[in-house]
Amino acid sequence: MRSISIALLMLLTPFVGMSMALAQINILSTQKGDSTDPEPATQILSDTLVYDDAKKTSRFTGDVVMTRGLLTLRADALDLREDSEGFQFGIATMDEGKRVYIRQEQPEEYRVLEGIGERAEYDGKAETFDLIGKARVTRYICGNPFDTISGERVRYNQKTDTYRAFGGTNSDTADGRVRSVAQPRTKIDAAIEACRVLHAQGQLPAGVPAPEKP
Repeated sequence: MRSISIALLMLLTPFVGMSMALAQINILSTQKGDSTDPEPATQILSDTLVYDDAKKTSRFTGDVVMTRGLLTLRADALDLREDSEGFQFGIATMDEGKRVYIRQEQPEEYRVLEGIGERAEYDGKAETFDLIGKARVTRYICGNPFDTISGERVRYNQKTDTYRAFGGTNSDTADGRVRSVAQPRTKIDAAIEACRVLHAQGQLPAGVPAPEKP
């Protein structure tokens, strides 16, 4: 089955009609409020799409890959809906035995956040991502793992760049408790500076996001 490629502003801008599923469309929109900063386009690849204009819902299934700016999500199924205020909400799931994958690049600090969980939930109003079921989030700097937090549920707040983790019987840890490994800020700053030197020398490791050179 052919993949459907759709660039829709599904998460933070209004849904579009089903007719847009027939082509790849790139859109830039502005944020709610007075800000004029453009939102990045969202592209979703999947094997199938069911869109309900009346209910403002979309269901993508089959090797789903969503990219929105520097965020990438991979899942077997993705359900998106819009509430009466125009905020978007999403639930991503995987088949049994597999986990949803989320990657968020932060080039300014040569940093990548990678998260996995049996399910991922997005709240557009609160601007939070929840990884649920054997959840784990790892922060990489210059390609090397630095911080890890795991539990039954891990929540990442995009506005504040903060985390909350909860233990439980379906935790990523054997004893069901939250497990956190954090490096001191001095070590993180040293790693960022070392990566900046590599970047200036043109020796940045493959796959490491980087800020644009002045």
